[in-house]
Amino acid sequence: MSIQEQLNNSHWGDALYLTEKYKQYELGVAAEPFAHGDAVSSDDVRMKLWLDQFFQDQEQLADRFQAESMDMNKVSSLFQTPDFQYTFTDMGWHQELRKTFLENEHEDITYFIEGNTEEIPFFEFSQPFLQRSIQIMTEGLSVGYEWLDRRRVIGLVLKTVSDKVFHLSAKTLIYELNKARLQEELIGEDSRQRYLHFVSEKIQSREQILNLLLDYPVLARGIAEHTLRINQNMIRVLERLTADRHELESLFDFKLDRLEDIVFLGDSHNGGASVLRLKFTGDVNVMYKPRDMAIDTAFAGILHWFNEQEMGLPFRITKTLDRSEYGWQQYISYEEVTREEEAERFFERQGQYLAILYALNATDMHMENIVAQGEHPFFVDLESLLHNQPFKYMDEKEQYTALEKTLSILNDSVLKTSMLPTLDSNALYHSDLSGLAGDVEQILNTYEVHDKNTDMMRIKRSKIAVSRFSHLPSYNQTPIQPERHIHRLKEGFYRTYRSIMEQKDRFIKAVRHHFHGCAVRTIVRPTVTYFTLIEASSHPKYLRNGLDKSLLFDMMWAIVRQDRNREKLVSYECHDLLHGDVPMFKTLIGEKVLFHHSDNQAIEGVYDSDILTQTETKVRAMNEDDMDMQWEFTERTLQTKYVLERSFAMEKSTASVRREALNSHPISTTRADYLREAVRIGDYIKDIAITGDEGSTVSWISMGMDADEKLIYKSSELGLYNGVTGIAYFYLYLGQETGEGKYTEMVDLCIQTAWEMIRKNMDRNISLFTGYGSLLYLLVHKAKVYSQQDVHPELLELLDILDEMIEEDERLDVISGCAGTLMACVDLYTMFHLPKALDIATRCADRLLKLAVPMEQGLAWVTSAINKVPLSGIAHGNAGICLSLAHLYRVTGHEPYFEACLEGIKYEESIYSSEVNNWKDLRFTDGNMSEEHYVMYWCNGAPGLGIARVGTAQELSFRGPIDVLEKDIRRAVTKTMEDGFTEVSYSLCHGDMGNLELILLAADYWQDETLEAYAYQMADYIMTKVREDNGHWRCGIPSRQQIPGLMLGLAGIGYQLLRLYNRTLPSVLMMEGPVSHELKDVEQVTQQDRVEMAFTRQQEYTAEPSSEPGQHYA
Repeated sequence: MSIQEQLNNSHWGDALYLTEKYKQYELGVAAEPFAHGDAVSSDDVRMKLWLDQFFQDQEQLADRFQAESMDMNKVSSLFQTPDFQYTFTDMGWHQELRKTFLENEHEDITYFIEGNTEEIPFFEFSQPFLQRSIQIMTEGLSVGYEWLDRRRVIGLVLKTVSDKVFHLSAKTLIYELNKARLQEELIGEDSRQRYLHFVSEKIQSREQILNLLLDYPVLARGIAEHTLRINQNMIRVLERLTADRHELESLFDFKLDRLEDIVFLGDSHNGGASVLRLKFTGDVNVMYKPRDMAIDTAFAGILHWFNEQEMGLPFRITKTLDRSEYGWQQYISYEEVTREEEAERFFERQGQYLAILYALNATDMHMENIVAQGEHPFFVDLESLLHNQPFKYMDEKEQYTALEKTLSILNDSVLKTSMLPTLDSNALYHSDLSGLAGDVEQILNTYEVHDKNTDMMRIKRSKIAVSRFSHLPSYNQTPIQPERHIHRLKEGFYRTYRSIMEQKDRFIKAVRHHFHGCAVRTIVRPTVTYFTLIEASSHPKYLRNGLDKSLLFDMMWAIVRQDRNREKLVSYECHDLLHGDVPMFKTLIGEKVLFHHSDNQAIEGVYDSDILTQTETKVRAMNEDDMDMQWEFTERTLQTKYVLERSFAMEKSTASVRREALNSHPISTTRADYLREAVRIGDYIKDIAITGDEGSTVSWISMGMDADEKLIYKSSELGLYNGVTGIAYFYLYLGQETGEGKYTEMVDLCIQTAWEMIRKNMDRNISLFTGYGSLLYLLVHKAKVYSQQDVHPELLELLDILDEMIEEDERLDVISGCAGTLMACVDLYTMFHLPKALDIATRCADRLLKLAVPMEQGLAWVTSAINKVPLSGIAHGNAGICLSLAHLYRVTGHEPYFEACLEGIKYEESIYSSEVNNWKDLRFTDGNMSEEHYVMYWCNGAPGLGIARVGTAQELSFRGPIDVLEKDIRRAVTKTMEDGFTEVSYSLCHGDMGNLELILLAADYWQDETLEAYAYQMADYIMTKVREDNGHWRCGIPSRQQIPGLMLGLAGIGYQLLRLYNRTLPSVLMMEGPVSHELKDVEQVTQQDRVEMAFTRQQEYTAEPSSEPGQHYA
């Protein structure tokens, strides 16, 4: 087949994306009537994939199609007509392919590229695209560019094109190489020769390359588009450089001589345009930015205003040449400080900047946007100043709920600037990237090509350590952290804040004068989300058909489930992603219209107020109280970051001291003292609460950790772990024990707040600790405490919501998945004999069995999206899941649950160390099972595993003692008594009060008075230490600040004090139900419930053992 025939092949039509195909298909079948109703045919596999992406929600999927003027029935018809002939020859990318493969064959690449191209993997594949680049650049630089070394410039462009082609095609070419190897198609005596044979047979000639690309038309399209864009953008930059050359030399006082290098920086937007650093001979650098630079000159004007007012240390100002559509900027080089005083002034200036950025509603000022030049910090990317958050004020009203108030406080705080330390709860982030204190040493996930130029070549994901501190001052290559200079940071912040506060009118006037009409970027979602999807789209499975790539990027629509307003933006995001760009939106300061950057399309209904008005309102509200609150946010986050390593070091050193002190410590605390202290804690948490204007909701703001133990500073979440349901759980039993109505009132306020979050689709997951299962657990306990005789309607409503979430669950475990909620459903069934609750529990268990992974020993569950190694322990691992299966088995008698429970315990036996007397913590091993790391917490390690084993033993007690459970309880108790009490933290999740629960449970389980005495002696010791520390309870975050939540904070400590006061209260750490501890005999499912459940599920469970145990969880 000739090249001409290959280029006319109809398979190129597969490169079209969904919207492109729909337009052609709709025109082609316009006369065909479409039936309405169920849009999904039983054989429409592709539509089923789309429905899976949208959680089987046909209505939402139909809305998604309608957002781009597509009818769902017609889309389904399109999917079922794969032989429809699409037109592609008039599309730019195909015309570019024609020029690439029909022309330029004799362009000499070696004349422009330095180095040995034979060592570049699959270089032959990129040659036609490089030759096309030579043609484009030669024509584009033919006249008027004599001052440039064109050979050098074209060589730099070819390097960029070569890198891009390899990045886009590497996964596909390596896949084809390995496929040929496995099919024994390659000839050669060694791996290198077999690789060369692949090259000669598959990608040596243009015909071969086109033949391969016909199997991957989306890849062909992408390479053609990116190649053309790179060349066009470079010609545009060089044209602008030539036009502005003399003015640049005058403004920056340097000579632009030979162009040595072009460095691409930042994201690509708007047709592949990105920030560039142009490097010339003589160590001359200039920054090119493909955007309006008015925001930079406006910020310079504000800094001039501060300098003129002499409001503190003077600012240095970056030189900028604004050309409206683009601009040039002074390159800021990193410089060390020469003495301590310069470092102090650097951080004082950062305090000044923090106050200014706060007043200007800035965001995204992370470490990569700051360069330290001696004692002067420079902000090198200002496009997110005066940032107007989309849909922020869409619900204007006279009264705001507590949740709305806390979110507003945080969203308008210094935290918004990205200057302060954070570990984002989004799993895609792994490091602190804050502008003030971003991590110097960072571990980055990257992809590396191994065994290059052999038939064993592969891409492997790996972690690399990098050192970055250009945002910090340094001395002798040692970065200087802000920890030592917080007082200077505070001095700069307070002085500048007060200066703005005392000159509000003048400051507002200056802001309006300089910033009105400037274009600024609007960030609608973390950029890392876009990068992750773009990277995923280079996999071969997305490159055969444009519909597959469209489906991948339609993941962006998931956010609409949480916020329907976002529907206005997602189509634009998907459009940019399909073309390889990071989506970008902008607005003009002083206006209320959002624009899609690449086509300047106006998007109405995003803002109810403009950012200048919001900024003026904010500045006029600035006062001493707000200044103190903003500084508290700043100081606490910095303290939390820097106390972390010291806390862990202290933990290792104090355990032995604690044991020695305990032996001689006399008991002085009475049972009533535990109740009094719980009351004191309850009153304190109530005092720091933020209540809604309507008086029916409540929330809190605090530093905390999420379930994956990442630091976050936010309003209370929904879950037991760090949210309102956890605090309510404490108040529920505090109210029971004291009879005080003020505590039961707090329960009701918390429940109303939880329902508000559910209505807004916040924290949407099934988990008992972080999701909607938390509210179920609370309501079940409330029903018991309040002696409710009938099922409350809100319980039934919640069950319906949870029912829809089972198949969405991928985390599975107790802390983040369905295992814990399974237990709450069993408890609800036990109380009210509600078949729906039992049905949900059994479906959760079925999912656990379905997704169990056979191991060398036993079974396990992969519960982390980051680390694919099955874990041990109650929170994230097997122990908690086995407990939940045992809990359901006790009620149903369904044998596969029992079998899976024992097999799960068997896996944990395989990672137990008799030498350490603990179970390995595999959360951070990245697949290396030989790494040994051990901790002593409820969430991971012996204390929590021991708690799970006590619960499992109680659930299975009707079968008689089970040796492995008894053995593990003894191991865990012994280890906890030896190393489990350190005074570092008193929290439930990873502190002394949580570890104490194992001793209490074991004492009850064995009816061991000695263990009980030990537990109360330890509790008394803890109380004494807290009294000595002025009543300060060290909570479960690195800085040990007091926070309100259950698992990390005071509510959990308070509840454990109630347990010490009244041991009949249920164990929340064992996820115990309100009646579980009262059960004496096995309570089997009634026959009537069994029939109802079978009717619902079309499957009946029996207590008969399986003849093939493995079939239930293979």
